[in-house]
Amino acid sequence: IIARARETLAPVRESLERAGFYAYGTVDDENRWVISADDEVGHVDVRVGQDGFQVDLWATSPGLFSEEENEFRRRAMERLARMSLPAIQQGFLAPHQAAWWDEVEAGPAVRIRYELPFVRGGDAGAFVRERLPELEQLIGFIETQVAT
Repeated sequence: IIARARETLAPVRESLERAGFYAYGTVDDENRWVISADDEVGHVDVRVGQDGFQVDLWATSPGLFSEEENEFRRRAMERLARMSLPAIQQGFLAPHQAAWWDEVEAGPAVRIRYELPFVRGGDAGAFVRERLPELEQLIGFIETQVAT
């Protein structure tokens, strides 16, 4: 299964590299082959999906409240942000967008998921580049929503 996915994802990796990304293959936590790439804005993971390539763009805002010196106040702000995120997701985000609190990074995280047809694997790099501004706007929006 992994060998077949590796072969299927080869054009995606090449396309991401042509678009200026450092793309690499790895196995995810569900034992699926994934092509990943990192950018200043966020991260990209591409897997073989049901009817095409599943393209996930995601970003975190690490330590959103880290400058708060009062530990009790910082923890309260983080707790309020964690509680607010489900309502923000339900009320403001599109069905292909998600937001959650990343415990490791101590900040909000977002994901945008797309399905790209198999025949467009060679366009994956350009497709991702075109959508990075949406990812940047989404993480910025979430930061403002949970910080106010």
